[in-house]
Amino acid sequence: MAILAVTLIIAGCKSNSGNVKEGKVVQSVVSDSLSAPAGSVQTDLTTAETSGESTLKGRWQRNDGSYYLQIYSVSADSTLKAGYFNPNPVNVESGEWISQEGKLYIRIILRDVNYPGSTYILEYLPGRDALAGNYFQAVDGVNYEVYFSRVK
Repeated sequence: MAILAVTLIIAGCKSNSGNVKEGKVVQSVVSDSLSAPAGSVQTDLTTAETSGESTLKGRWQRNDGSYYLQIYSVSADSTLKAGYFNPNPVNVESGEWISQEGKLYIRIILRDVNYPGSTYILEYLPGRDALAGNYFQAVDGVNYEVYFSRVK
């Protein structure tokens, strides 16, 4: 499955991080990784099926509102099944993950009313059991730093 780059989308948009207390933008690392030619990024699919699923699977609450991600499954083909809620369901067009240099990254693309291609690019932070990164809000063309904590 070809993974499309979001580098130009993110680079061309305004940034707004004032609404987030904690977060780390990882868009350049993730964008470069997700847009790398097939075979250039080493991933251990056996590890991904076990540790990736157990690591990423679950409900993740965003720290600045009632938004949450539900990751249902992580597949060896670099896809993941996810739901997004604000607090009502929003259609998830696609979900992808990548493991590079011992780090897990995900990208979730939304496609719904008021979400015409809005995109999350997040890094899993194992020490915090959290997801942090960038949210591209497509309607206004604005990027936000975001932080999700696992709901236990």
